[in-house]
Amino acid sequence: MRRAFVTIAAATVAALAPIAPAFADSTVTVHGTAFTDLAGQMSFVGCADPFKRAPVDSLQPYIGYGPGQAPAGERSLGYDLVQSGNAIGSLHYVASMAQTTVAGMSVYATGGSASGVAYAGYQEPADAGTDRVWIGRTALSASAEGWQAIDTAGSSYTWRKYDMDSGGTVGAPVAKAATVRTFLKGHGGDGPGFFTIGFGCDGHAFNMDAWRIGSPGAVTTYDLEGLETSVSGGGMTVAAGDPARLHGAVVDSESGEEIADAKLVLEVQKGADWLPVQDCAGASCTVHPKTTTTYRWRFDGLPRAEANASEPFTVTVQKADEQPPSSDPSPSAKPTSSAQPSPSKAPSPSKAPSPSRTPSPSIKPTAKSSPSVKASSSSSPSLAAPSATQPASPDSSSSTTSSAG
Repeated sequence: MRRAFVTIAAATVAALAPIAPAFADSTVTVHGTAFTDLAGQMSFVGCADPFKRAPVDSLQPYIGYGPGQAPAGERSLGYDLVQSGNAIGSLHYVASMAQTTVAGMSVYATGGSASGVAYAGYQEPADAGTDRVWIGRTALSASAEGWQAIDTAGSSYTWRKYDMDSGGTVGAPVAKAATVRTFLKGHGGDGPGFFTIGFGCDGHAFNMDAWRIGSPGAVTTYDLEGLETSVSGGGMTVAAGDPARLHGAVVDSESGEEIADAKLVLEVQKGADWLPVQDCAGASCTVHPKTTTTYRWRFDGLPRAEANASEPFTVTVQKADEQPPSSDPSPSAKPTSSAQPSPSKAPSPSKAPSPSRTPSPSIKPTAKSSPSVKASSSSSPSLAAPSATQPASPDSSSSTTSSAG
């Protein structure tokens, strides 16, 4: 899965335009790193300054069960940045900073402890239409005590104004730390903005889940789950007594890439039930149906990938009497010289087979198309030059950063 991470430096002031608020609690399921809306995206920022990141070798996501009981759903998303100085986590654009009283996530310090950072961005009314945005910073930490809920909406931040086009600062920082609400009162009142919450500043491994943004009664929770999958398989037509070689495949629905270590089980339809075909666990299998039979491929999932099944498909067994008539007449058992037609007995054109006797195309095998796969192409607008850093594909092992496997 190759996707550019959304960063504070890769957003645009246009993204600070008001976004319609939610009016009821809701849950958004995110598969892998396929984030699709501005209210919930990935961020990758510097720990001392949002625009000043330390060099990194790679950004490798880990997806798996747990650790323990995940706060939302079954799985979580983990990272081990190895080098210190950067934070990776959530980015939420909001229509009203004053009305956003919940901004957090749940964190599991799989590396023993985890330090992070939160930034709150706010554009005061006087700067509307410009690239100038106030950004407040506050430090975060999580200890090795299982899942911990972090909330930053009510935290005190140290504030400084930035030019979001260049990433540079404007003027001196505000000396006294202040909460978002207090800061708004001294700078013209409410306005749109963002919260970004991340961990990894100490280079230690961590897992995250249950991102939360909104206000009581209108909180959106982002449940970070496994890769969404698509399973393909196709039928065919065989002559009676002939074997049929069937093939299946599992792909990541976001990238369209095949999941090579996915294990498939072939199932046969028996009435309303689906039963495993003996010795048919793999990406291909040979069956010997005596009559026309319906099958499907079942994928039971991996720690990083969701279970799924293909659409049913049919192996049509064509009996001998259903075969199309041969165009060459069969010789008689005892041919005689008198059996050979004379020129005068040649069939007239009017007795030639009519087109209506041509074998119907319905008895010819048809290619069953596999489900279409469209990779997610969502991206956020830009505030400055996009980062060249690209995340690697989700870890191919069956575990998360620690015991999540």
